[in-house]
Amino acid sequence: MLDGAAPADSGGTLASDVLSKMRLMFKGKPQLSTAPPGVGMPDAPDLLNGLCGRPSGLPPKSAKEASLHAKQIASLSTAARKKAERELELERTTLRAIDSWETEIFPNWEALRDARKTQRMWAQGVPSKVRAELWHRAIGNSLQITEDLYNILRVRGEQVRQSMAVSQQPLNGELAARSVNPETVLARDHDALASIDIDLPRTFPSFQIFKEGPMADSLTGILQAYVQYRPDVGYVQGMSYIVAMMLLHMEQQHVFVSLANLVHQTHLISFFRVIPQEIGEHLRLYDLVFEDALPGLHAHFAAVDLTPQCYVYDWFMTIFSKSLPINIACRIWDLFLLHSSWLHRSAVGLLLHFQRDLMGQSFADCFHLLTHLPKDINEGALLEAIKSIKMDKRKYATLQKRASSVDNSSYIPV
Repeated sequence: MLDGAAPADSGGTLASDVLSKMRLMFKGKPQLSTAPPGVGMPDAPDLLNGLCGRPSGLPPKSAKEASLHAKQIASLSTAARKKAERELELERTTLRAIDSWETEIFPNWEALRDARKTQRMWAQGVPSKVRAELWHRAIGNSLQITEDLYNILRVRGEQVRQSMAVSQQPLNGELAARSVNPETVLARDHDALASIDIDLPRTFPSFQIFKEGPMADSLTGILQAYVQYRPDVGYVQGMSYIVAMMLLHMEQQHVFVSLANLVHQTHLISFFRVIPQEIGEHLRLYDLVFEDALPGLHAHFAAVDLTPQCYVYDWFMTIFSKSLPINIACRIWDLFLLHSSWLHRSAVGLLLHFQRDLMGQSFADCFHLLTHLPKDINEGALLEAIKSIKMDKRKYATLQKRASSVDNSSYIPV
């Protein structure tokens, strides 16, 4: 929500008293209307008549005091009116954007996805009402996963969980037909499910819905199904944040399809399968974007030996879902699904946002800040910093080529 500027409190307790009364007068969000901005709002003279008076029994105000208070109240009235008008225009803009997505872009997705207007609207901000469909369409389903396949995998995952409880092996026949050692597979699956049980209470810990109830069951079921779908990947710490973020916006069956395709298409497969060479290339690419955008801070990090491996894993493996407030993480997801370069630009934008707090600080201080980001980050300021990191597709492709053509051994996790 946009905030209006308020003048400094130079009139003693009067200004705070006026603010309290004005909050009551302007309480609630302005309703959409076809009336011109300002219609139905109290005018400054009305506020003066209602607020400038002095209780009976007290001496009248001096002319100077009355004039000062009148100016203060008029200023507060103007600020409140402008704030209401901005909020009203923001709501109207949001409704127009929703209409464009639902009636124009989504019905013609293949033709309009890469259109300049679509890309501009996407980068400017996606209304929450259309986020589920946009994410689902943007990720796509190149793996051609069906709802029937998901249901089979979900049941299979539940069977494995039951086998943990009763020490049985209900999948032996199927596994034997595939020439797989049932004991080995079940031990692996049991380990994965045990890790899921450990991680779930730590996933968005302030959200009770992921601790028990239908959403918690859905989160568990999707992760169990994915273990069956990609046993070579299994369950990896942090994956629960990816699924939980999707569940906050999408239907359960769509979440599984999107999870499988997102992991398959992006950097996540390299990180989840722990492929050192690919992780090294990815971190090298990020470091090149960082050096290009913020050479001074990059040099400082090099001087204190703060490498990307020290702080970006949680950022990249959860697409910032674990490290940032969820409203900001959603915006970064929007951008990342627009183009993969936004993952690195968002990371560098974070560094830009905290550059003053990082420059000149020790390794320990920088490390602590970047691995314990404040929960009260200003969303507008951070997004402005992120979007200020310029990186067109051609330049990003050039950096990608550089990252893949040099020795990245120093970026490979030990």
